[in-house]
Amino acid sequence: MKSHAQAGYSLAEMLTVVAIVGILGLVTVPAFMNFRNSAKMRTTVSAFTTDLRSARQRAITQAHQVAVTYDLTATGAAPVNYKRRYNIYEGNLPFNSTAWTPVAPRAGLSTGATHELDDIVYFPANAVGTPQTFDDTLVCTGSGCTSGSDARPEVIFFPDGRVRIPSGATVGTISVKTDVNIPKKQYTIDLTPSGNIKATAQ
Repeated sequence: MKSHAQAGYSLAEMLTVVAIVGILGLVTVPAFMNFRNSAKMRTTVSAFTTDLRSARQRAITQAHQVAVTYDLTATGAAPVNYKRRYNIYEGNLPFNSTAWTPVAPRAGLSTGATHELDDIVYFPANAVGTPQTFDDTLVCTGSGCTSGSDARPEVIFFPDGRVRIPSGATVGTISVKTDVNIPKKQYTIDLTPSGNIKATAQ
């Protein structure tokens, strides 16, 4: 009777395969996370600049002032409580509005009347490397705005498409940032007096 050899893998071969799979995982998982977080950063900046352009267009079509307010104050431990929220309000007049009404966000971006950046992106405090140059002249809540200061600057658009630029400046700047390890961790969004909006990676 002839004996038949049984084919199979040795322990050494199995360990070699496991080691190769492990090495591939160590290489590909960080690369995937880097790609994913970079995409989230780009998408968030794009959504925010789209909301700014939509606010400008609303001011033009409704013939009223429109304000975009955003919070620069961080509370608690980072990054959980970094401020990521911004709101849009429509005034009741072309200039010097006396009443402001909240504008709901675009469908699918967030809930309620508050817009939000992605959870890895935030508005950093005003500093040399993270300029936040817009003025703070309104106190805004969920129901509207009144004159005053609440540590939340406003980007105010007018019916002719212009934007209120800080006194003595040629452009207004908003910075957004992330602390995750990606190649482009910060963007500045510049607005010209005519209302042109441009986002630039830093």
